[in-house]
Amino acid sequence: MSKVKQERDELAALDAAGLRQRLDEEKKKLWTDTFAHGKRQLQDTSSLSKARKTIARIHTYLHKLELEGNK
Repeated sequence: MSKVKQERDELAALDAAGLRQRLDEEKKKLWTDTFAHGKRQLQDTSSLSKARKTIARIHTYLHKLELEGNK
């Protein structure tokens, strides 16, 4: 199983509170990586785009839960 598929399954299993906590962690990681990149200390620059994509996925799952709650 690919890493992305595994991450999607993990996110799908979380509830809204778990997703929000994961969102906070990912945003903090993105901020830290962005700061390190600005100081030329980040070795893996692809981690920036990976973190942004993960944040977008989390937002998608939160929106899905929100829509299911309104039905």
